Amino acid sequence: MADYDPAFVDPGHGNSKAAWASVVVMLVAVLFGTLFFFLDLPMLVWASAGLLVIGAVLWPILARAGLGVQDH
Repeated sequence: MADYDPAFVDPGHGNSKAAWASVVVMLVAVLFGTLFFFLDLPMLVWASAGLLVIGAVLWPILARAGLGVQDH
């Protein structure tokens, strides 16, 4: 078998604690936002939208804190 660079085969894009935490927060925000929309609770829908934004901002913050993808 030919020699290959493992980083080329699996660069690890997004496979980090920072990415997983961010995506879980955003999924929870969408889940609750959908539920609150169905229950006609507009203030909580907007709160869920805010949580979605927080989840998106959380990723680079956690990555800079050392929870991002590590070099091979």
